[in-house]
Amino acid sequence: MRKNEKEVLDGYVVDIICLRRISPSQYTNQASEHSTACALMDHCVESGYGLIGENNELKLLDPKATPRIVALLKQTDKDKGVRLRVEREQNDQEMTTTKVSFA
Repeated sequence: MRKNEKEVLDGYVVDIICLRRISPSQYTNQASEHSTACALMDHCVESGYGLIGENNELKLLDPKATPRIVALLKQTDKDKGVRLRVEREQNDQEMTTTKVSFA
């Protein structure tokens, strides 16, 4: 990617600790059942987050996404399967989160 290249991701938010327990072939099914309460547990927040899109596609998110995701998870009335939209742009060698909203 070139500098200032942007991307928009949509998917279910799942913490990294729970992602490690899910078979990649089951990402989408399991992510839709992932509880908001789990995603807000201290150790889950500390692990960071990923988004699971259609067809079991996983995108890991940078640490800048974490406080924004936590803020939205605290606002939602959904008990599980929270879908978010993350906007990122290229910054040096990595994609950096610029915005997080409900999908």
